[in-house]
Order: sequence, then C-alpha cells, then structure tokens
Amino acid sequence: MDSLTQIVLGAACGEVVAGKKLGNRAMLWGAVGGTIPDLDVFATFVCDEITATSFHRGFMHSFLFAALAPWGLAKLTHWFYHHNVYRLRGYKAWAMGIWLLFFFGAAAAINFIPVLMGGGLSFYVLLPTLILGAWFAWKLWNEYWRRDLSLVEAPYLTWVALFFWSIFTHPILDSCTNYGTQLWQPFSDFRVQWNTISVVDPLATIPFGIFLVIASRFEKGERLRAVLAWLGVAWFVAYVGIYASWHKVQADRVFQKTMQERGIHYQRYMTNPTIFNNVVWHGLAESDTAFYYGLYGFRDKTEQFVPISVLAKNHHLLDPIPPGDRAYRFLRWFSNGYYNVTPYNGDTLQVNDLRFGLLGDSIHGNNYVFPFLLFKNENGEWEAKQNNKNRSSVKGSEESFRKLWERVTEGRE
Repeated sequence: MDSLTQIVLGAACGEVVAGKKLGNRAMLWGAVGGTIPDLDVFATFVCDEITATSFHRGFMHSFLFAALAPWGLAKLTHWFYHHNVYRLRGYKAWAMGIWLLFFFGAAAAINFIPVLMGGGLSFYVLLPTLILGAWFAWKLWNEYWRRDLSLVEAPYLTWVALFFWSIFTHPILDSCTNYGTQLWQPFSDFRVQWNTISVVDPLATIPFGIFLVIASRFEKGERLRAVLAWLGVAWFVAYVGIYASWHKVQADRVFQKTMQERGIHYQRYMTNPTIFNNVVWHGLAESDTAFYYGLYGFRDKTEQFVPISVLAKNHHLLDPIPPGDRAYRFLRWFSNGYYNVTPYNGDTLQVNDLRFGLLGDSIHGNNYVFPFLLFKNENGEWEAKQNNKNRSSVKGSEESFRKLWERVTEGRE
C-alpha cells in the first residue's frame, strides 16, 4: 500500500511490541521498520526500468528478509542508544533532514498517484499532505531538536521483535493489493496478490493514524495509551481483514453472476477495488480473444457490473517479438497475463496491464491506468517503459474521478 499506511502500521507494531519500554520511540522505530522494505524503490536510480520494477516488492518484501534483517537492525539500534549517539546535536540535525526528506518523498509518492492514474495533482490529496507536513516539521522542531532526550534502555531482543513485526507486516499488507508481492524470494518470483484493498484507502489509514496520534500524547506507562493503540490495530484489522475481504467475496459473486447473465464464457477472472475506496470494484474476465471489464458499486441499485467493455487482446501484435525476449517475458510476468496490446506509434506498441483497470467505467480513447511502451532501442533490443505521459488518458481524467466519487457515494441506477 501507500507509504503513509505502511508508516502507520509500522508505528502501531512498534507501540504494541515496545511502547511500555520505549514510549513514542517505539512508534518512531516501528515507522522506520515499516518503511524499510519500500527502500527497494531506489533501485530506479541504479538499474534499468525492467530490473527496478522487478526488484520492487521483491527480496526486501520477502519472508526471508523479514526473518534476517531485524537482527542486524536491532544490533545497530542497540549500539546507537548504548553510546548516546542520538543525543549529539550534529546527529539530530542530520536526522531531522533525513526525516523531512523522507516525508517529502512519501508525500510526493502519494500525490503522484492521481498523476499516474491519468490526472493532474489533486487538491484533495495535496492539501492534507501539506497540513500534515507542517505539523510534522513543527513536531520535529519542538519535541526533538529543542528537547534534551531521555535515556533509552531496552534489551536487544526487544529491538529484534520491534523490527521483525514492523517489517513482516509490510509485505503481508502489500499482498492485499493487486500489484503483487514476491513473498518467497529468492526461491521463487511468484507474486502474491489477494486483491482485497486499494493501494490507497483513506478510510483504512486515517482512523488508524488518529488512534496512534492520540495514544502518543499519553505517557508510556498509562493504560489508556495501550488501549488506544490496540483500538487502532483493531480498526485496521477489521477493515482490511473483515470488511474488505467480505466485499471481495461479494464482488466475485456479482461478477460471476454478471458474466453468466450476459452469456460470456471466460477462462479466468479477477476483481479489485478502485482507487481510494473499497465500495466500487472493477472486474476483469479473460476469454480467448478479449477481456471484459466492468464496474460494480455496493451502493448500486442493481447487482451487476455495468457497463461491460470489451477489450481486444491483440496479442498477435507481439508475434514479431521472440517469446524469450527479456522485455516480453517481463510484461507477461508483471501483468500475470492480464494484458492487451494497442498500436502506439510506428513500431512502438502499448502493452496495458489490465489488473489496474481503466480510468473510468468503460473504455474511451486510451484511458488505461497502467500502460507500458514496448519498443526497440538503438541497439535493436526490445525495451519496456511505463507510459506515464500518455496524454490521451489525461483528457477527461477529472471527469472520470468525479463520476467514480459519485458512484462511491450515490451508486448507480
């Protein structure tokens, strides 16, 4: 999921494991642990796009990493506090800069999601992140830089447990989305994707975060602090594990019924919630020659995925490319086979990962959410790059989001 949700989840893990011993530091280091797996995105700066995209949600999101990394991180943290490094002014200045830079990166990633979806910056996403950023900077200044930090005493195994749970829960949560998480790396590149929750869902994250913020205002030994932290955990588990999973079961049932009523024969299908909510879901079914795409909202007046768009596979357009070609193999693997192909420009093809659906309730123009361009480079080798500047999908994006919101709040006749 998004960076903010992983921070909140990691902070909650830290509080539950070590809040009584470490106070707010438990939340802080839990947030760090919950962020560590996503540092694999920095592969973008040293690798080509195929390698970087394959590495993301790879080894650093695996069970093996979650089992090994906490021991080293705990050793470093234990040394850090044992030698009072955290009290040095030079370190505090460096740490403040890192945290502000990290927050900026997380906020930029969250605000980039509407852009990736085909629209511009969203005021409704930008304003809360700016307010949160101002509050975060004030907290760093007032409660970190200006304070004489207290002594920290916690055994090594406490740090191990804190980092384990904050890191381990990260890939588990990511597996609930439709991107796919390689839990079994380095032994297998199979990607687990349960498709129960959107990559960004404010209703899951915001109440969870509010519980933790309130809990942080109480002393580490107070019972109410622990109660509030566990209430936040209970909310999140109930939302992701029960509410979203129940919606998944119902969406599958309605999609199967819709396909049967329309006489559509398919080989396999998937359903997934649309962005920012768990109320409106998209469904995608695969036949021999086409994919069938539609939306269903739990506020709709009828139990049907409507409208249904037919997306021609056009896999024959890839016939000139050897099946073993690196870019071709990557696209088949990354999309889990849920892809279609459209001509783009000359010899360049657009391969659309249909797991992420369309920008809107039906096909119009080139409104695919997650398109790749497949082309030959100057060396005659095939390359695949995300087509984030697909201007034809930008057109009408605000209208698409408006209609999605209406369907979330009012449903469809």
